[in-house]
Amino acid sequence: MSYGLARAAGLFCLLLATACSGAPASEQAAETSSASVDGEARLTFNADFTSTASGPFVAGQKLRVAYDVARSTSCRGDQNGHPGWSVTGYARMNGGPVATFEAGGFSPSGGTQAPILDLPSSGDLEIWFQTTSVWGCTSYDSAYGKNYHFAVGRSTRAPGWIGNAAAVVSRATCNGGPCDADRSSLEGGFTFDTWARQRAAITLGTFDVWKQGTTDRDNPDLWRDLDVQLFTRVGDVGPFAARYVGFDHRVGNDARYAFSLRELDPVGGVNGGALTDRSQCPTFRLATDASGQYVQVDLQFYVTVNGTELRPTQPGSGGVFHGTYQNYKGLYAVCF
Repeated sequence: MSYGLARAAGLFCLLLATACSGAPASEQAAETSSASVDGEARLTFNADFTSTASGPFVAGQKLRVAYDVARSTSCRGDQNGHPGWSVTGYARMNGGPVATFEAGGFSPSGGTQAPILDLPSSGDLEIWFQTTSVWGCTSYDSAYGKNYHFAVGRSTRAPGWIGNAAAVVSRATCNGGPCDADRSSLEGGFTFDTWARQRAAITLGTFDVWKQGTTDRDNPDLWRDLDVQLFTRVGDVGPFAARYVGFDHRVGNDARYAFSLRELDPVGGVNGGALTDRSQCPTFRLATDASGQYVQVDLQFYVTVNGTELRPTQPGSGGVFHGTYQNYKGLYAVCF
């Protein structure tokens, strides 16, 4: 989650957590208590299987989680005078990458890793817990596999609107930049093929942002007012990597942001040439196109602006934008 919740866990944790039952609890909203302290939101999982929140959660906050280990009495026992068991917390936003945190018992980090999560976006926060012991025992506190869900609201810093996501892959330029006529909606994805790699002068992804009083003027503090990030991964497994997106220019009252599709190219070869050793092969799966002459991969991505997400609405997209990157299969011969 470079983006995102702290310390991403492996996919196997996600599969285990949704398949295992837990304690007899089903809290879908936490009882609200006093306001958050020191700028942190707080969420407490109580011994009686209720939960208490310091206040409404909003995107951009940090969330400190407190877990009463009396909720989980299985898999207990001491070893050498110390707990022989640990409680691990799992969390994810909107069904995305899974993060882990230490919730109780023996601390693998020696107590140096606080149970604090980032809340990078609004939507559904999902949390569950697993107790394991040195004797191989495992139990779950997960509302019988449904997990615990909490609403995360939009930040007061949220933009009023994000949209017009487009790709430009073209040889033509207009005043040194992309031509509006060459813009195509990212809802339908884009293809970055050998022609684009060798001939295109413009290879950009762009989107527009509007926030009253922020983007509708020449604003020297725009970089400080809007935290704009792009999250990408190759294929549909594993965490997304984050990078910042730069301001391009104003379009009316909107701020247009642009990122390089060429810089995201995962199959560019080695310095544009063929791979010479299997150690250079990518860790992700390489597919071949219908002709068998090209390798291709699916780049998945989405955007956040001050924690508000821009994702496609087109059915079948899986909630992420897609780019198909292709290159000559011969450049990757050592990988097959």
